[in-house]
Amino acid sequence: MGSLPDLTERSRPTPVRAAVRTVSDPHRHRTIITPIPVSTIYKKEWPWKKQKTPIRVAGSCIGPRRRDSAASSVGAASVRRLLARQPPKLPKPLVNRFTLLCISSGLCATALLPFTAFAGAEAGAMPLSIMHTAAAVVAPFSPLILQKTGTRLVIAISHTLVCVLLSAHTVETPLPVLLALYGLCGVTLSPLSLALSASATSLAQAAGDEARRKVALRRALRALRAAQDLGLVCGSLLLGFALLIWSEEISKPSTPVPTNITVPRWPPPEEYFLEDDYEERTCGSAGCPDMQTLSGTVLDAYGRMLLVAMWAFLALLSVGMGVYGAPSAPAPPPDARSVFVDPRAILGMPMGLFIGLQQGFIYTSYIKWYGVCVDGWWCAWRSLCGTGVLQALAAGTLSMAAARGRRGALAAGGGAAHASLVLALLRWRAAKTDLALPALAAAAWGACAALWDVLQAGICIGGPGWRGAWSIILAARHSGMAMACIARQMLCVRAQLAGLATALLAALVTHTMLELRLRRGDTNRPRS
Repeated sequence: MGSLPDLTERSRPTPVRAAVRTVSDPHRHRTIITPIPVSTIYKKEWPWKKQKTPIRVAGSCIGPRRRDSAASSVGAASVRRLLARQPPKLPKPLVNRFTLLCISSGLCATALLPFTAFAGAEAGAMPLSIMHTAAAVVAPFSPLILQKTGTRLVIAISHTLVCVLLSAHTVETPLPVLLALYGLCGVTLSPLSLALSASATSLAQAAGDEARRKVALRRALRALRAAQDLGLVCGSLLLGFALLIWSEEISKPSTPVPTNITVPRWPPPEEYFLEDDYEERTCGSAGCPDMQTLSGTVLDAYGRMLLVAMWAFLALLSVGMGVYGAPSAPAPPPDARSVFVDPRAILGMPMGLFIGLQQGFIYTSYIKWYGVCVDGWWCAWRSLCGTGVLQALAAGTLSMAAARGRRGALAAGGGAAHASLVLALLRWRAAKTDLALPALAAAAWGACAALWDVLQAGICIGGPGWRGAWSIILAARHSGMAMACIARQMLCVRAQLAGLATALLAALVTHTMLELRLRRGDTNRPRS
């Protein structure tokens, strides 16, 4: 048998080792630690780091405040997703068709607007007054005509009649037939304007909510306006191109000096070449005694025929595009409310009358006395082109400014600018040495005209019952055009400018009243 262990020896502390030198093996760590792969180091997935696993807690352990906070976070996230969502885009077929409609309107404007200036500055002012008088008479019935016939038929008939009217000037047509064509063309002008505006509103209906519909309507109207202004520019360029090819110079007939006359002495040169007699006066209509003989560059007979034929061909091209681009849906019935109770119709008529007056003045009297009488049609087409260019630029920029709520400042600035132009034309007598001044004045006039059109269209187009109010405004515009064409034959240009100043003052007063009334109505409207 073995002996039992000594318990006293086991209870003693272990003696301390004596200090000795420890020799370590340099290869010992390589055998213990395995190499770490490079992919693991790159991904920073260290093997000694523990994976964090989510701790699941029972729903009963979460307090009510924690649950409410989570619910509010989910709601805030959903709201952020709704705000970040892009607005629905307009259907591409609708956009393509409206683009074709804008091109069609631009082609028709390329033919009609330069022809209006070309005829209004010459002997065609009275036929143009007949055309716009017919348009003013038919304008109040335009919503009913549009509802009965449809947008496509109205656009097709109007563009076709414009083509027929221009084609009639290329051949020898009797005067009664021409006057009848002017009247028929005027009957379709007001329904055409209403059909184009209705097409813009029908495109805006597919934009979504009310705010997006307003933005889409404003852009659609801007596109239509730009197409018409660019059409005026292209038609003026065609006129200038025709002047380069088929032009002829007309000089004033020299008056022979009588031989059997007795004078005390010959006037000295400083008295003979007075500024008032040397420069050409611009006021030379039938109502003024100082009628001047036409001089400068004009189109010959062959050039006139080819130019009007080109305009007629462009009007014919606009027929097909207008039929395909117009909306096929029938127009809604007119509003049952009385038009004459609508403040947009009552307070918008003076502004519409002024817009018609100033457009008629720039197309007829200004082109004649500040263009043709200065240096022939070579000066006139540049004035017409400058009007269209600045009118297109101003319409786009001012429309965006008016959308930001600066309508009052725009109206005040436009009134001051237009009044300054009227005063300058009253005091200024254009001469051949002025070079670009007639074109610059016409361009500034076009910018003011674009401002008034943007301000009035932004108020009156859109909303309930807008077709009736807009038809009354169209009647006022065409009435102003007819009055300006009549004044071209009957009144001195100074009397026309005085009438324009009076109409501008009345238009600004009524437009301010309309703005305040509509703003008061928006303030009192209950908000949901």
